Amino acid sequence: MYTPPDYLSPSSIGLFRDCPQKFKLSYLDKIKEPPAWHLYLGSFVHEVLEYLYKEDAQNRTPETLKAIAADRWTNHEWATKVEALEEKPGTLLDFKRAAFESMSNLWALEDPLETELDGMEHEVLATVEGVAMKGYIDRFIFTDDGSVVISDYKTGKIPNPRFKSEDDKFFQLLAYALMLEASDQESTSRLELLYLTQKEKHDLTVTPVKLNIARGVIVETRENIETSCATGEFHCNVTNLCNWCHYKKIDICPAHKGK
Repeated sequence: MYTPPDYLSPSSIGLFRDCPQKFKLSYLDKIKEPPAWHLYLGSFVHEVLEYLYKEDAQNRTPETLKAIAADRWTNHEWATKVEALEEKPGTLLDFKRAAFESMSNLWALEDPLETELDGMEHEVLATVEGVAMKGYIDRFIFTDDGSVVISDYKTGKIPNPRFKSEDDKFFQLLAYALMLEASDQESTSRLELLYLTQKEKHDLTVTPVKLNIARGVIVETRENIETSCATGEFHCNVTNLCNWCHYKKIDICPAHKGK
């Protein structure tokens, strides 16, 4: 009844695991959610920090960060983008303050003068256990022993461990580790989540067990997507998170339609 996507990404796998119906509406019916404040905030912060690390080491200072942020904001129409949002929990000044605070917190997690990245916004295409995958790695570093450290900036809250396990929290980066292994024969030794708002860095040592768990999730999710596409059945995972779901708000989710 539906044709499965040609490839999956760690985020699309996560979406299907969270709610198959939401995956269907987004990836198969192509009903995309409108831009959101928190997503724009994350994108702007990622963009500025990417350009900060393109500077020579001696130039990676708070003053340079301010200059890059001002340039990207002014010359890439961020004010227009934010103003056009359907829902704004604050003003443009609130957005800029939140973004700059997250960026500035980088210095609490690492010294940009001493941190050399080997890759940023790196596109990876790979086949993991027969599953075609595509994604973009925020940043990675080659260690002295030749292994890779993959890291990712986060501007949201740290997930509550009651609702999200360590493996789930790091799933995206574990998937990237598998993709690097499959595409470039690169071995990943460590993963890092840089929670900029909370000024916390969470690390995970990569082990064969962790990779096998992530590999199993990828294969199982692809099989479940193919089954759902063949049967047309995409169940709704009804939770409190539905109250923030765009598809409930526009009254097209079967679990809430007409209610």
